[in-house]
Amino acid sequence: MNCRKSLLITFMALFFSSVVFGQSFTLENVCSKLAEHPNMKGDFSQVKTIKKVNRSLKSSGKFIFSLDGIMWQTEKPFPSSIVVGMTSIVQTMPDGSKNVIDASSNQIFGSIATTLSSIFSGNIVGLQSNFDVNFSTNGNIWTAELTPKDDAVSMILKKLIVSGTYTPSFAEMDKIIMEESSGDTIAYSFTNRNYPKELTADEKSIFVSK
Repeated sequence: MNCRKSLLITFMALFFSSVVFGQSFTLENVCSKLAEHPNMKGDFSQVKTIKKVNRSLKSSGKFIFSLDGIMWQTEKPFPSSIVVGMTSIVQTMPDGSKNVIDASSNQIFGSIATTLSSIFSGNIVGLQSNFDVNFSTNGNIWTAELTPKDDAVSMILKKLIVSGTYTPSFAEMDKIIMEESSGDTIAYSFTNRNYPKELTADEKSIFVSK
């Protein structure tokens, strides 16, 4: 009897904790937890799949996500970088030459920068004003499928899929998949992440057009 009672109590505790967890596992709660650490740094790996020639290209390096923008610093196979700010995109080529582009002229990168800024600031209204959002969960894994509402963006970007893990005390973003209207995809995976409260002065200067 005592054993049965113990098993019953254990089952009930697990059941009710899962119910409470499920009730709090929403897009709003995930974004709220992500907003607690708006600066995210670490390593990325990228796989770009080109449908037309059935070929995949791989690269890896360092990244920074912040409310100021995004930096992709590719280390392999060749050193280069792309810095996406709110108003400009700065691309540094392997030979060190730089190309500064108005962010409004590159809708995909501009859309990603705005999207990640909305996610990391907990701006659900801003996110939903630009995308149809399909949020789903599987265990402690969350996935947000974002379909652009703007026709001009959707002609280039078919869907943006962002996923990660969540607990009531912490949330992380693990992957981003860009599905282009051409059928090509770009998948990013993130590892060795850390969450500084502030970027260094040098890191902040990266997002200033030069």
